[in-house]
Amino acid sequence: MPVSSSDELLPWWLHRQTDPASSDVLIGAEAERNTTHRSWTLLGTVGEQSHVAIDPRGLVTARSGGFSIDWWVGADDRWHLPSRSVGVRQRLMEDSPVVETTMRVPGGEVVHRAWAVAAGEGVPPGGALVIELQNASAVPVAVAFAIRPFDPTGRTQVSHIDLDGATVLVDGHRALHLSRTPSRVAVGSAARGDSLTPVLAGDATSDWPIGGVRCDQGRASAALLFPLPHTATVRVLVPLAPATEGRNRRATRSAPTAPEVSPSAAVDADRVVAGWEVQTRRSPRIEVLERRAPEALRAARRFALLHAAGDDAESWSEGLVDVFDACSLIVALDQHGLHAEAARLIMGLVDRIDVDGRFELEQHRIDAGASWLHAVARHIALGDDAVLARSVAADVAKIAHRVHRDVLGVGARRRAVRTGGPSWTGGPSSIRVHDLIWAHSGLLAAEFALRVAQQNEAAEDVATFASAVLQSLNEVLAVLGNDVEATTAALVALAESDSPLLSGDRSRAGELLEQADANSIAGAVWHRVGGAGMSPRLSAALAMVRAQLGNPDAVLALRWMLDVGEPTWSWPTFVHPRTGGGSGGDGHSPASTAAFLRLIRALTTLDDADSVD
Repeated sequence: MPVSSSDELLPWWLHRQTDPASSDVLIGAEAERNTTHRSWTLLGTVGEQSHVAIDPRGLVTARSGGFSIDWWVGADDRWHLPSRSVGVRQRLMEDSPVVETTMRVPGGEVVHRAWAVAAGEGVPPGGALVIELQNASAVPVAVAFAIRPFDPTGRTQVSHIDLDGATVLVDGHRALHLSRTPSRVAVGSAARGDSLTPVLAGDATSDWPIGGVRCDQGRASAALLFPLPHTATVRVLVPLAPATEGRNRRATRSAPTAPEVSPSAAVDADRVVAGWEVQTRRSPRIEVLERRAPEALRAARRFALLHAAGDDAESWSEGLVDVFDACSLIVALDQHGLHAEAARLIMGLVDRIDVDGRFELEQHRIDAGASWLHAVARHIALGDDAVLARSVAADVAKIAHRVHRDVLGVGARRRAVRTGGPSWTGGPSSIRVHDLIWAHSGLLAAEFALRVAQQNEAAEDVATFASAVLQSLNEVLAVLGNDVEATTAALVALAESDSPLLSGDRSRAGELLEQADANSIAGAVWHRVGGAGMSPRLSAALAMVRAQLGNPDAVLALRWMLDVGEPTWSWPTFVHPRTGGGSGGDGHSPASTAAFLRLIRALTTLDDADSVD
């Protein structure tokens, strides 16, 4: 008889959302979706676009929608489970993408470390994640690596788990490489019950079941147990690259022999930390007196490199990042001296430009083209990259013409252009002011880029376009009234696009800021009235406006971001106002990381057309 889901070990967030005694309890089907602690930390390398997510209790998931790897510790008194234990804490090692999760047990602690390594001898192609358990207690313990049918957002499907020597296969793919054969194993399914049950009962066996464990309901689980003496460590490797092996035996037999994998051959955590320090040595030295800010800044720079590891920025849970968000990351990279990565993302976006000057799959987003123009100009100025200016000059001119036509075509009686905006611009007024501000700033940026590329005639045309858009923009700004959503959208666009209107008319910016304060609490800004939570991006943008106006309250947003970002300095798309965890979107958002970096820049550096102070 299938067992009740109440007998199943749930991730810590799901346990809290389904436990009636928890302050995070949710009623109904919504409880199965993570909306209270939707936060994780990305791990990966700068050479590979594949990332891994680790949740606040050390649950590791290689791919969104896939299985996770949990860890359990058997001490003298009982088995200790990170998803249930109160004695769990987490931190980054030396502000790098190396996560250390520690759990108290009798006699001391057991330490879980996770970091990514590049492909090489003993490491599978595409690189791997190293998971290492260290017994820092005074007595020997048993530890278990557990395959779980969950990811950080909800329940997933695991139908088949098998053990081939020291390799664990999940649904036919190599999923986990062990340092040695486990001493005992336990398996579970919807019919058998959770694999935790025999572990707790002391019924784990030394023999893996013939044929492995299968579950038509997708609830297969397994636990692999190892003895761990005092001070000893045990490692496993999780391949970073997507699995390619087929499920049928004939395809598997005909596949080329996989290289030998040895977890002990992977680079140690200390060397990985040193490598990350070298990667960000290019960044400018910025001294921030606010407590915790220096370590958060170092970590955010390194995570920005992870977000930009490929030719395109990608979200771990949501796939390809849209052009508007990717361009915010590009600007943040350039502001912090990481110009090579910014240039690669710019050129990656060029491949997504259609023949008509719009971006593929985003034909209705005026801000996509405008933000790309802005990112190109900021890169040329901050990276002193006239070569890139000349290489993209034709694309700059094409997109500038398209932005001009589209933004003036909105509302036209004939062939009116239908546009969309970011998720905080729900109404037509907020979308309109957002588009106009970005179009104006984007066209000014295009003029600058074209002049650097010595395309002066084209630059003059674009300057004329910008003047026409400015007239429409001033008309819209004059009638915003008390529309909090539209006012917030205007301020965010002014700040993120580096609009000259922000410094040119400080009194109007101050008036808009007073209206937008109805949408904020102690520096944190609601994503939207009735929306998914507090927004790190909007909070940072409004703080950038305050910094530009010389308002000392700008530091409140920084303090809020430090509060919700620690201990691993990873910010979700939306923050739950009560728990401080993610309430929607990406649990470690590229746009939120970029927002923090841009806020630091705004609080410490004054940029204008001619100088940087």
